[in-house]
Amino acid sequence: MIEKRIASHPGIYIKDAIEAMGLTQSEFALRTGLSIKNVSTIVNGESGITFEVAKKLAAFFGNSVEGWINLQTKYDLYLDEETKQKEYDEDWEIAKIIDKQFASKFLKINIEKKNKTEVIDQLRRCFGVTQLKNLRHPDMYAFCKTSIRKDLSEKNIILRNAWISLAEIEARKIECYEFDKEMILANLYEIRMMTLEEPSVFVPRLKNLLLRAGIKLVIIPFLPGSNVSGVTKWISSENCVMVAINDCGKDADRIWFSILHELGHAIKNHKRHMTISYDKDNIEDEEEIEANEFAKNALINPDDYDQFITLHKFDLQSIEQFSRKQDVASFIVIGRLQKDGFIPWSKYQDKKIKYIVDL
Repeated sequence: MIEKRIASHPGIYIKDAIEAMGLTQSEFALRTGLSIKNVSTIVNGESGITFEVAKKLAAFFGNSVEGWINLQTKYDLYLDEETKQKEYDEDWEIAKIIDKQFASKFLKINIEKKNKTEVIDQLRRCFGVTQLKNLRHPDMYAFCKTSIRKDLSEKNIILRNAWISLAEIEARKIECYEFDKEMILANLYEIRMMTLEEPSVFVPRLKNLLLRAGIKLVIIPFLPGSNVSGVTKWISSENCVMVAINDCGKDADRIWFSILHELGHAIKNHKRHMTISYDKDNIEDEEEIEANEFAKNALINPDDYDQFITLHKFDLQSIEQFSRKQDVASFIVIGRLQKDGFIPWSKYQDKKIKYIVDL
């Protein structure tokens, strides 16, 4: 009986008291200075006991304000526990769609643990949300994009928002210089030459170079189902830019293109809050086209490329010779020729390189 009372709305005490005194609700309202409507809603459990109501009840019954406030607080906590359990059940359905390997190796969370509450709490902290269901909102990050994918499923949206949240949290940890467009342009050749190096060599160099130019480069493994290959976000409070990329597709040429594509958004002063690049061709607006052109021309000199393709010599020796003249990895040229339809996707696959971001 005591447990039931603790979990009951405080209005039940007032109802019992009114009946014990032989009063009507109207009479009780007149004696306490409360409105008839206020008494009715409290007795029926439709409204709570505020501080002002508690003062009047304490004065009438000769007890403490704290006592009434505590009764209301206990009841609110009881309701909160019930609500929290429903929220955990709802969030668990979202937790189950997150790739288990990604969660285990990158987030250090075992989604298959028996303690579901602990798993959900960890995921909420990782993604910076009070509830995982908040990741369902299509406009969580894409609200500022004038041209966004309309064909994404709810699962895609959740995972997209989750990946971008991770990137933002990582970016906050990085101190950065102010954005310097000219510094990036002056170092494009050096960036191109980094394609000749192993990731263990070029990644720290690239991050440091971009940092000095006011760009926080964040590299996070691809989250299966997210469809995101990269993100550019202007950080107005620091006057710098976050560029986040992943190993979507694993092909080194695609990853380098993603890096330069995102840099293109920054270089071209596409100063919306955020631009999102997907693992498949975007519904391209003018800014996406500009970023693509910037990436292509930064990796391969456009005039030299035009001359090269007019020769129609796409044997491996010719490609490697052209690559050396460009000071770029041959897989970049092979990928470009494949993309432009000059050679089939199946050709020279053994010369393509895979990059994998360690989970």
